[in-house]
Amino acid sequence: MKKKNHPSRGIQKVIIITICWTLFASISFINQYFFISDLITLDKLSGSYEFWSDFIGYTFLGFLAGITGGYLLVFKMGTRYRQKSFAFGIINSGFLFIVFYLGLIAGGIFFLNLIYFSTQSGFISAIDSAWSNLLVNLRSPSFFIIMGIWAVVVSFTQFMLQVNDKFGPGILWKFISGKYYHPREEERIFMFLDLKSSTMIAEKISSKKFFELLKEIYSDITEPILNSRGEIYQYVGDEVVITWSIENGLANNNCLLCFFRIQDALEAKKEFYLDNYGILPSFKAGIHLGKATIGEIGVIKKDIVFSGDVLNTTSRIQKECNDQNVNILLSSDLLKRMPMNGEFQKIPLGEFRLKGREEKVELSTIKLR
Repeated sequence: MKKKNHPSRGIQKVIIITICWTLFASISFINQYFFISDLITLDKLSGSYEFWSDFIGYTFLGFLAGITGGYLLVFKMGTRYRQKSFAFGIINSGFLFIVFYLGLIAGGIFFLNLIYFSTQSGFISAIDSAWSNLLVNLRSPSFFIIMGIWAVVVSFTQFMLQVNDKFGPGILWKFISGKYYHPREEERIFMFLDLKSSTMIAEKISSKKFFELLKEIYSDITEPILNSRGEIYQYVGDEVVITWSIENGLANNNCLLCFFRIQDALEAKKEFYLDNYGILPSFKAGIHLGKATIGEIGVIKKDIVFSGDVLNTTSRIQKECNDQNVNILLSSDLLKRMPMNGEFQKIPLGEFRLKGREEKVELSTIKLR
């Protein structure tokens, strides 16, 4: 199955970073402008300070910095920092900015002055003048103050990106906005993913090695889940719980394609898993939809929690995979609302009385044609 990428999430992050950095640059200049204006008013300084030309310049530089920095942090450094600790991402991004800043600004000042002075005198003299002018800028305290401030901005941006990944896409904003401060009921789609033969695998390798295996697997299945518009709700040992809003889950059969994209991602690293762990991991999955109550819970360690019969039912559906000897099971309630197409083959298995439920549930498995 061809894997589809959805860069819209990354583009949204870049847009947000660009807006924030542009605002920061604008506000920083306004603060600087009124500080200098106050000194002129108090006769501590003489002269005048033009507002609009410099304001537009600072704002434009903030805009360019936001686009460039946002692109690098999200699309170039994001995957790398996901594999590292919080501290590494924060410190490394700030350090790389300082190196980039020194190289770009110092090089820019030197070469721009070299071009300017070359029009005024000979080339050798122009080099001396450009170098002298560069040293004057490098000895200016404001040069390093600005560099330090923006290094902090870059590090803080990276910190917020990592916090966003920690909670999951969109969850941080839900906390900030208080969307689920008061519990509310929503219709959701849930998928319970369980690692097949996990007990047998754990017995063959050490607990540390098994943990490393889980860490590697969860890293590899993250992109397929996000590309399917899914939200990772919980990691429970060797099980992953994924959820979708009804709109995101049904659109393009995302909740169903997610499972096959995960299979493709693991298959693509088959040689790695066989060489390092002696197995090719695979999952069994149960998918269902229903109403769930969602709300914030906890005081010290807050979390957004789902509760409701839909979670218990989905878990029971997933456990039925073993008895039916299939990798994926879907409820009829979900299948009736999915825009199925010729890409899938639906195989009805009948009605089942799941543990803890009086009413039978009609289940089907799905294969790609």
